Amino acid sequence: MIYHFKIISQESKRFLLKVGIDGNHTFFDFHKVIQDCSGFQSFNLASFFISDGNWSKQKEISLLDSGVNKFPFFNMHKTRISDLVTPQTKHLLYTFDLFNDRSYYVELTEISMEKNLKEPVVSLEQGNAPSQVLEEDFEAKELTIVQEDEILHDFGVLEDYTEIFGEMEDF
Repeated sequence: MIYHFKIISQESKRFLLKVGIDGNHTFFDFHKVIQDCSGFQSFNLASFFISDGNWSKQKEISLLDSGVNKFPFFNMHKTRISDLVTPQTKHLLYTFDLFNDRSYYVELTEISMEKNLKEPVVSLEQGNAPSQVLEEDFEAKELTIVQEDEILHDFGVLEDYTEIFGEMEDF
C-alpha cells in the first residue's frame, strides 16, 4: 500500500510537499525525505507526533531511543508507517525544531493499493521551506548576553571606587 501525504508549514504559506511512501517504510525514511526536500541538516533532532483533528499531539515517534517510565514509545528507525497511520489517524506533526516547537502539518490524503515502492517519491515540491533554525532568536540572545556582560564588567575607574568606598583592607 502507498500512503500519500500532504505537508504544509504555517511559517511559509507557499510551501507544499506531497510525498508517496510505502507502508512498510519506517518513519525514519519519511524523516529523511522531509529533511532532504527542506534542505535541513540532519544533526538537529526531530519527532513525528500522531495528532487528532485539532492537531493536538497524541503519540510521539522520536529519532532517539529514549523509552522511559513505561510509557508507550515509538522510535523512527523501528516504527513502520503502517503501524500507526490509518484513515482514522491521518494527522501528523513533524516537529523539526524541538526547542522552539516548530512543525510541519502532515496529512494523509490517500492510501492506494498500488505496488510497493522501493523508495519514497516526492510528487510535488513547491515554495521555500522555513529555516531550520531561527537565526534571529540566536542573534537577539547573543546580543543580550553581550550587553549583560558589558554591564557587569563596567566597574568604572578604580579611583572612583576608592573615592566612594574608601581603601580596602587586605585580609
